[in-house]
Amino acid sequence: MKLSLYQRLSISLLALFAVIALGFYLWSDTLKTQLRFEAQQRLHLSLAANLARDNPLLQQGEYDFKALQNLFHTLMVLGPAFEFYFVAPDGAILAHSADESRIHRQSIDIRPINLLTQNQAALPIFGDDPRHTNRKKIFSAAPVFNGVTLQGYLYVIVAGERYETILDRTNTSKEMQVYLAFSGIALIMLLVLMLGLFRFFTHPIRRLADEMKRFRSSGFEQNQMQLYPWPQHDHNEVNQLGNLFNQMVAKINRQFDQLNHNEKNRRELLTHISHDLRTPLANMQGYLETLSLNHALSEAQKQEFLQIALTNAKQLNCLIEQLFELAHLEAGQVSVNLEHFNLTELLYDVSDKFKLSASNKNILINVRPEFGHFMVHSDIGKIERVITNLLDNALRHTPANGEIELSIIEVDEYTLQVAIRDNGTGIRKEELSYIFDARYRASNASEDCKKHNGLGLTICKRLLEILNNDINVTSELGQGTRFFFNLRRN
Repeated sequence: MKLSLYQRLSISLLALFAVIALGFYLWSDTLKTQLRFEAQQRLHLSLAANLARDNPLLQQGEYDFKALQNLFHTLMVLGPAFEFYFVAPDGAILAHSADESRIHRQSIDIRPINLLTQNQAALPIFGDDPRHTNRKKIFSAAPVFNGVTLQGYLYVIVAGERYETILDRTNTSKEMQVYLAFSGIALIMLLVLMLGLFRFFTHPIRRLADEMKRFRSSGFEQNQMQLYPWPQHDHNEVNQLGNLFNQMVAKINRQFDQLNHNEKNRRELLTHISHDLRTPLANMQGYLETLSLNHALSEAQKQEFLQIALTNAKQLNCLIEQLFELAHLEAGQVSVNLEHFNLTELLYDVSDKFKLSASNKNILINVRPEFGHFMVHSDIGKIERVITNLLDNALRHTPANGEIELSIIEVDEYTLQVAIRDNGTGIRKEELSYIFDARYRASNASEDCKKHNGLGLTICKRLLEILNNDINVTSELGQGTRFFFNLRRN
């Protein structure tokens, strides 16, 4: 049978209380017995001395042990709680009040007698019980002298065997009844109290467990259930755990939504990319088949068809390379190598790569400021890739005799801004929020090998996100576009 936390706590506490109650009973019984022994011994401390002083049989030098034994027997009849012994200075028992068959020792240890008669130890002091081989009893004792000669000791067991037997029977019966009654009442009161307390303390845990089960039953869909509003900023650990559970549920559902959104985007992207892959591939295949089947083409037509097929092949290669790059970035398998470098030099290096294509369209590329020592701390390879993509994008959308400017702006003492501005076709305002989407192709997209659903801008955004930066854009249709992002200064 499986027990709940509430049941296990209740049973454990009851068992613990029973053990503590038993231990307390044993300790209190031992303490009570010790106190009783001390009180009895203190009460009868002078008993043996008075008997030895007042009894003529004990004052004579030579003893009639038979007469002593009769005397002890008479005294024991008068006081059944006592047992009387006369022992030699070495501890040998010379006379006693008990039946000979009940005596199991012929001598006793004399050291406890010396401790008692000389007040050398705290009470109670226990001496040997002649009626038992190893039992100890409280006693009263007094030395017996003949003149100055020690004749022996009067040794009186205060709580004799008959007294102990009767007392044990009476006490055992009554104490057991009291103990059982006390324990029963205490256990019932404790049970009622603990059941209430445990129900109070475990109720939030049961509520949290029920919420977890309902969350699992709902297919881990938060909108299928109403979460309990756990108290905020509470020091109660269960309430803190409940708040963490609610946060976890919210995050799991956000991740589910993001996964569904990403899956939807992936399917749409595959649809668009498939179309873009199919178009140049079909064109290239058509021209190559024409060249293969039509042998009547002139040399000029053949060169034209081959050139068109080559252009489509380059377009296809561009698209495939960028798809691989984007997939690599999305997989999170990119390392970041931070270093210090001169940003001005990097802008000149990137602009030099596009000088030929820019001069063919009579486009001027300027770096502002022309001279400067702007040191930044970032990944130079990724920043170069971003600037290259943005400059390539600007060249494709800038008409002949246009101008492109690469500029560095000091935002503050810790930040520099890199901007790529052109005076080309520009982008519609309603399209600005979509241009970094891999699926989106702006209405101003050019018809060259970069016809790839805006993958270049998507790659730029992803690279800057890896560097914990963001890219922004401003544009006016027919006036040009400006892309910019910030870098941390050295």
